[in-house]
Amino acid sequence: MAGGGGGTEELNLVPYLDIMVNLIMFMVVVTAYLVQLKEAPILAPTYGGASAGSGEQKPFLTVAISSTQIKVIGGGAIQGSEQSLKPDDFRGLAVQLRALKTTIPNMAENLVVTADKEVPYSKVVRAMDAARDDAKGPLFPNITLSVALP
Repeated sequence: MAGGGGGTEELNLVPYLDIMVNLIMFMVVVTAYLVQLKEAPILAPTYGGASAGSGEQKPFLTVAISSTQIKVIGGGAIQGSEQSLKPDDFRGLAVQLRALKTTIPNMAENLVVTADKEVPYSKVVRAMDAARDDAKGPLFPNITLSVALP
């Protein structure tokens, strides 16, 4: 039979094996990376909760950013204090936070930055930068982000 069928056809496994070896290597690398992430130290923030044996809370602050203003809201022992700034006054925010941290004794190292949905992320980052450091050194090294609910 010239050019006819009748012969046995073989399945070519080489491409299949190439894909499987690549998938196995990918899974090994991803698993090694996930194991490293699991070992990373994670520092959970604590907010002015009453410690054992003391009945008072540590004072802490919240920076609330909206499209019309920036508010610095006190919590814990300074509950009820609130100060407003212009929406782009991040230098004033740093000055305000420095003044609060130096005048209020036993201030927590934690700060919550919350923003409305329509506030650009760049403003949130600028507020975090203002809250972490100013010309005189570190202010609030532990910053937690949150979203303002409607």
